[in-house]
Amino acid sequence: MRARALDPVRFEILHSALLSVTDEMGAVLKRSSYSPIIREMDDYSCALFDAGGRLVAQGDFIPSQLGAISLVVRATLARHRSTLAPGDVFIANSPYVGGAHTPDVNILHPVFRDGALFAWTGTVAHHADFGGPNPGTEGADLNELYAEGLILPPVRLYRRGEPDAELFDLIGANVRDTVATLADLRAQTAACWSGERRLAEVVEDHGAAAVETAFERALDHAERRTRAALAALRDGEGEAEGFLDDDGAAGPPTRIHARLTKRGDRLTVDFSGSAAQVPGALNNPWASTRACVVFLVKVLADPALTSNDGALRPITIVCPEGSVLRPRPPAAVSVRHLTCQRTADTLLRAAGAVWPEKAVASGMVGFFGINAGGTSPRSGRPTAAQDVVGGGTGGHRLGDGLDGVDTYMSNVGLLPVEVAESEYPMRILRSELIAGSGGDGRGRGGLGIRRDYLLLEEWQTVTLYCEQSDPRFVPRGAAGGGDGTPTRFRVFAPDGTEMRLRSQKVTLRLPRGSLVRVESGGGAGWGDPAERPAPLRTADEADGRV
Repeated sequence: MRARALDPVRFEILHSALLSVTDEMGAVLKRSSYSPIIREMDDYSCALFDAGGRLVAQGDFIPSQLGAISLVVRATLARHRSTLAPGDVFIANSPYVGGAHTPDVNILHPVFRDGALFAWTGTVAHHADFGGPNPGTEGADLNELYAEGLILPPVRLYRRGEPDAELFDLIGANVRDTVATLADLRAQTAACWSGERRLAEVVEDHGAAAVETAFERALDHAERRTRAALAALRDGEGEAEGFLDDDGAAGPPTRIHARLTKRGDRLTVDFSGSAAQVPGALNNPWASTRACVVFLVKVLADPALTSNDGALRPITIVCPEGSVLRPRPPAAVSVRHLTCQRTADTLLRAAGAVWPEKAVASGMVGFFGINAGGTSPRSGRPTAAQDVVGGGTGGHRLGDGLDGVDTYMSNVGLLPVEVAESEYPMRILRSELIAGSGGDGRGRGGLGIRRDYLLLEEWQTVTLYCEQSDPRFVPRGAAGGGDGTPTRFRVFAPDGTEMRLRSQKVTLRLPRGSLVRVESGGGAGWGDPAERPAPLRTADEADGRV
């Protein structure tokens, strides 16, 4: 069936059906996984691809994952196209083969119809641990990829529906919680299989030709909407720079630079002014940098638009190899999400320089993370606790920033207190919004979070990291708004004495009774504070926000 033969109403019905496939995949993965970072914090994504590996449908998941996963599908096709068979399932996590960082594991399944490749279902999920010297696999001071756990190019996890028992054994031997990790891989596989079944139902209802046409129409639709949105913006150029506090190895700040050039219905994003790749693990692989641009396009073009690979057709990305945003192997990348967040913020500020009407104040991109080893009080197995603490987003012309959210390229929730205390040797003593942490303005910045973790096991290995601890790089206000606040963590010995830390990116061995306190930054304000309506000022005071 040719594209023109699918009328708009039928296309919308089909497109919605394809989106529902990815939503159901997400529900299966969430309900089937063992690890809290997946089942509680929602650090996973699901998507549907055409036979050529182009992403055609996705749910509301993690921007940094969704903007990268189609590159993994294409890498799998490049390596295995001639030997693909029904029932095959592939696993891949290599950051230099379309991946992000090694804990983000991609599970991909080719879907066949009448003996021919028809589509792909795919999931990516952050695993609590995927090997390496640190529980949780991450560490800003890791200086090469080989220190970041097990590295897998696209290889078969299942062959014609049968699991590769030896590969499962190999993975299990390299991770701390074998049971949970392998269960999570099976949950991802189950999600892919459920996507195949649901897609088969859509094909049965509408026909294979109509579904293939819907794939093409979805890509074309995203392209048209993006081009139309760009064409409606005035032509121009703008640039912005942002800095990471250091290079991941106690070195100098790392520069991120973005220049946007918009002409007609096309946009060029140029990262040429960014720093060279760094010795620490802050390097952002190409797939993650591409994902940042996907995020920008969605924000600029149409936030309500369901994104797919068609939205990037009018976009040119310039990013030199060997830079911190396109490193060469074996550069370390395990905390690349810090760089990803700073890149997204820099892109938004560059857009605000071109189109002031779209400007927003900067949000918290400090991305505090904790990975704590130990023994699970529930299962008795080795484990790696993980939490991600969000902060405030920036104010804007329409209102205030959001409080305590994981911003921009991420979208995960706080680890629930009850889950943390039942699954891990820790107790969360406090979890609260920080009054006054948001920048003042007509639109106030959102508030940061204060959270205290009490460690209950002797000599736990704990990896901690954050950005925006340097006051020079806190969230900056826009249109006269006030700045946000820094993100920082503090560590206290069992006797209450505060430990002196060499950096805000460390791996420590801590005795029982140690306490880790994080204070995440508030977002910056937008607009003249004198223009904030009096009723909102009164409400801020009544709510204890200031």
